[in-house]
Amino acid sequence: MAPGAPARETCGAGRQRCFGAARARAERAMAPEPSGDGSGAAGGGSRVCFSGVEILAPMVRASTLALRLECLRYGADLVFGEEIIDKKLIGAARVENSAFGTVDFVSPREKVLIFATSKEERSRVFFQMGTADAALATQAAMLVARDVRGIDVNMGCPKSFSVKGGMGAALLSTPEVASDILRALRRNLPESCALTCKIRMLETTAKTRDFMQLCEKSGAEAVTVHCRTRDERPAEPAHWDEIMRLWDAVKVPVICNGDFFTRRQIDEFWKFCHGAGAADGAAAGEKAGPSGIMIARGALWNPSIFCRDASVVPSFEDMVRNYVRAAVRANSTYQNCKWVLSQMLAGGVGVTAPNEFVGVPTKAFNRQLSTMKSMGAICEKLGIPHDAASFPQQAHMTTYYRGWEPLDAQAAAAAAGGTLPQKRPGDQHREEIEDVAPELRGEADDDAARKRARTEA
Repeated sequence: MAPGAPARETCGAGRQRCFGAARARAERAMAPEPSGDGSGAAGGGSRVCFSGVEILAPMVRASTLALRLECLRYGADLVFGEEIIDKKLIGAARVENSAFGTVDFVSPREKVLIFATSKEERSRVFFQMGTADAALATQAAMLVARDVRGIDVNMGCPKSFSVKGGMGAALLSTPEVASDILRALRRNLPESCALTCKIRMLETTAKTRDFMQLCEKSGAEAVTVHCRTRDERPAEPAHWDEIMRLWDAVKVPVICNGDFFTRRQIDEFWKFCHGAGAADGAAAGEKAGPSGIMIARGALWNPSIFCRDASVVPSFEDMVRNYVRAAVRANSTYQNCKWVLSQMLAGGVGVTAPNEFVGVPTKAFNRQLSTMKSMGAICEKLGIPHDAASFPQQAHMTTYYRGWEPLDAQAAAAAAGGTLPQKRPGDQHREEIEDVAPELRGEADDDAARKRARTEA
């Protein structure tokens, strides 16, 4: 459905139907299947079923918890987090954030959030890692392995920061390093944790098939192929035809990535695969083509792209509001929420942004959005109730963990000074409010809200 088109039923009812269908598919995806048929893990492992899956791709800044959860609610079968470099995660502290129901991995040195996940996505989220070293990859992966469904190794990012470090697409030129990383991870990860990798096409079909087979032999349970070469950029069209020459190179599932911007394109792709398979002489009823697809920009512009039932797709404004509500509940920073909204409102290939949004020209709304400096301001503009005082201090800000100390530092301080271990600043704030006499609590809440407003401004 084009952005701005009216929903065919109430947003709540539509989302419930989307969510129910997605949950049923997720349960099937988690069920064990016989190996070696291209639908699930071969040779043991986590037994994730990749047959017919539609997956949210890893995107820097975009594939954070809020967007991942929204995509799952609309029907995504699996979601991948944004790429995180192994060295950035190593040493992180695992924090159970009861205020938001999340598991946060926090840098003790920088006091910033590195990765967040939640129970809702636990069985369907993959942590994507940037790495060029088997030992570092293993050390980082073991920190998150029991909080995610799987680990994905980035072997396709062409950006200079990644390639110069020997990561991403650089691994396509160092197959021995890529193999070492996958073997080390599969050897050390728990069986419940899947292992996959995401690559790009090499110079020739034969070289790409060889690299895919290397990944399979090294322990990858699925291989995602971005249908562009290392030197090709997003403006250049993906090579859908090439996937039909690659999907049968391995026995493990192959996922196709590239240029899935609308629901119509997705349906056309599956028809294309079916037609190409028939032309190649595939037997009647025999599946041809990749096991699933991975969607990047199309899901960023409109996460309801995963909703297979056109009758329950929400209106564009409802989709945006749903995302903002998810961002509030997931403790997304207001800065990240603003950026995602700007991408949704800009649209892209095949996705035309509406001329008006919440009653004002979209360009004017974007200008207003750029000046907003709190999650409350974003919610107010969209007509979403938001009580800042009901959240911990610094919620929805990059400074949320400022003043926090890891447990070992807290214990050391308590032993040395006889004081209670320091808690996360937000927890301390709520205790202070509870200690105020009942007749003064409202005033204390007002003071706290004013302090947050000054800080955010």
